[in-house]
This record gives sequence, C-alpha cells and structure tokens, in this order.
Amino acid sequence: MTGIPQAPADEAPAGVIRTLRELPRPAIVLLFGIALNRMGSFVALFLVLYLTGLGYSPAQAGFVLTGFGVGSIVGTFVGGSVTGRFGARAVIVWSMLLCGLSTAGLAAVTALVPLLIVGFAAGAFGQMYRPAAATMLAELTPPQRLVMTSAAGRFGLNLGAAVGPLLGVWLAAAYSYQVVFAVNALVDLLFALVVLLVIPAGAGHRAPEDTAAPEDPAARADTADREDTARYRDLLRDRRFLLFLAGMFITAVAEVQYQSTLPLEVQQRGYPTALYGAVVALNGALVILVELPLTTLIQRFSMRATVAAGCLLLGVGLGLFGLPFGPWVFILGAVVWTLGEIISAPSIGAYPALAAPTPALRSRYIGALSTCQTAGWAVGPSVGTALFEYVGGAVWVMCAGLGVLAYLGMRGGVRDLVPR
Repeated sequence: MTGIPQAPADEAPAGVIRTLRELPRPAIVLLFGIALNRMGSFVALFLVLYLTGLGYSPAQAGFVLTGFGVGSIVGTFVGGSVTGRFGARAVIVWSMLLCGLSTAGLAAVTALVPLLIVGFAAGAFGQMYRPAAATMLAELTPPQRLVMTSAAGRFGLNLGAAVGPLLGVWLAAAYSYQVVFAVNALVDLLFALVVLLVIPAGAGHRAPEDTAAPEDPAARADTADREDTARYRDLLRDRRFLLFLAGMFITAVAEVQYQSTLPLEVQQRGYPTALYGAVVALNGALVILVELPLTTLIQRFSMRATVAAGCLLLGVGLGLFGLPFGPWVFILGAVVWTLGEIISAPSIGAYPALAAPTPALRSRYIGALSTCQTAGWAVGPSVGTALFEYVGGAVWVMCAGLGVLAYLGMRGGVRDLVPR
C-alpha cells in the first residue's frame, strides 16, 4: 500500500534497549517529556473533590468534569488537524502553554460557568498535544521500530499514571488543591519549554519518499498540493481504517468499565474496596513490568493478528468479572484483560502512522484514533452504569460481546502489516 514504509526484509525486530539507543535525541526527549507530563496531570483525578470542597453539589462538579471530558474529545480531533497544518513541535509547545494557563485558571475562578469554560479549555489543550507528539515520534522513528517505541511511550505513561496520583494526594494533603493545579500547570509549562529549547525546529519532518520522486518537479508539486489540502475527509475514504476506528471505539467503551462499573460490582457482591484497588494495581503492575519485554516477541507478528487478538482478550477478560465464582474471578479477569491490553496496545499506537497513505495525512490518522478512544472512554461510563443499574450483570456480557465485535472489526479493518 502506498504510504506504508517497509523495513529491510533481513532486519529482525529489536528489543527495547537497542530501539532506545538508536532513536534520535529529540525522540528520547519527547518520550521523557510525555512521561513527565502524565505524572503531573491531576485535573481529572481531583477536580470533583476540589469543586465539592468549594460547596458545589456532586452533580454540578460532575457537569464541570463532563465539560473537561468534552474538551478532551475536541482537543484530540483538532490536534490531528492543526499538527498537519502547523507542525508537531509548534502544536506541542502552544497546547502545553495554553493547557498550563487553563489549569492554573481552575484554581483562580470559583463561579460555575467560568469553571466550566476553563475546564473545557484545560481538557482541550491538554489533549491537543497527543496527536502532535505521536506524529513527531512516528516521523523520528524508523518504521520497523515503531511498535517498540510505542511500547516504550506507554511504559512512561503508565509509570507516570502510577506515580502521579500518589504525588497529587500528597500535595493535596500537605498543601491544597490549588497547589495541585499549580503544580500541574508548571509541569505543562516545563514540557513546553523543554520541547521549545531541546527539540530543534523541523525535527521529525520526514521526506515523503513514498509519494513522489524528488527529482520530478511535477510529482513534487503534486505532493505539496496534497500536503496543503489534506483533510479528515480524505481519511473517510479509507473504509478499512474506519472499521479499525469503530473497533477502537467499542473497545474503549468496554475498557472504561473497569473505572466506572467494576467498583460497583465489587461493592454489590459485598467484597471490600481493597479488592477493587488490588485489581487496578495488578493491571498497572503487569503493564509496567511485562509489556516492554513481551513486545519484543509480539512485534514479530502481523499487526492484524496482535490488534485483533488483544481486543478480543480485553473484552473477554472484562466479561469474566460477571461470573459468580468468588473473588478470585476478579484476579483472573484482570490478568486476561491486561494481557489483551499488552498484546494490542503497542501495535494500536503504531498502526495509524504506518497506515496513513501519505505523510500529510499521518497526523489526521493519529488524531482520529485518539478521538475515537477518548469518545469511547467518555460514553462508556454512562452506558455501563445504566446497564448495571437496570439489568445487572448484562454489562459484563456487553463487554465480552464488544470484544468479539472488536475482533471481527480488526480482522477486517487492520491491514496485514509486519513491522520488521
């Protein structure tokens, strides 16, 4: 397919150490910056507690948090478009600057409507950098190393997600929620400053070698025209990628049930809250400890196989939470669900950049993936909790069914790439 770079046939997939050693300095800096940014992101975790502490009702606080979530969806979508127009470096810098200002604004305003506006802005600018960062990493990374680089990026994100809440709780207890948001803002500004000072302008701009020969003036003009006019509507013509996006949306709807519905399930069965904490901790620990070494083996298989199998296991693992067989079934479900995440996530992160038919469309493909995932995570809690309230265990049957649907969608939508 046009736009999918192929690695030399005799080059074997590399492990994490070799991959990181061969990455250019801007890519390493970006990976560390993403991890640091994730470690210092506290808004979604503490916004409801902060607002109820100000005297707002839980419903009002949830309304502001919903505004933050809607902003996140808008931000990922817009991020893919503006990255293609202005470049990844500029989008990362400006989105983090504006996110820092918006986050600091949450601690400065107290009226509901300004809080809703500032929360929406913080969500939008906080997510706008994601397609830009993923695009820059894809352009800085050799195609045959992209799956492993994606796994390395996820390692940093998950490590930051594990450390960040502990840091946030300490800041809130020792100081205040205003300090929590101030630290969040400072981390955003630091990320912007590092990218501005350390990553040179134009870093990661890969020549569109797969679209036209550089010595052909007519071909160069055609390539430039496509780069100037690339839009999301061009993506809509790629029916197989749309099937992949549909699979990602329903997978996200299923996956988010561990946050919204699983604690209700544990509580309803009369188990201690510590069991839920153990399930979530097990998921995080397995991802941090196992994903990188296992990806060394997983990247030897085609993306179609790894993405489809992983989505199926994720849904089935979540479905196991509905079995009435005692507390051990929650541990088993967590292991199966996490195994599906580990198998599929690195390839999912790499796939849009490899599947984009032209370099100009790369950021749109990456942005579309982020948007569909974020939308699934936003819709999923309402669907899951409603099913749990009115139909009980049907929510876990839904998760297993969504896993099967995602498997079928990925088998039909993901092109059979072997990133070697």
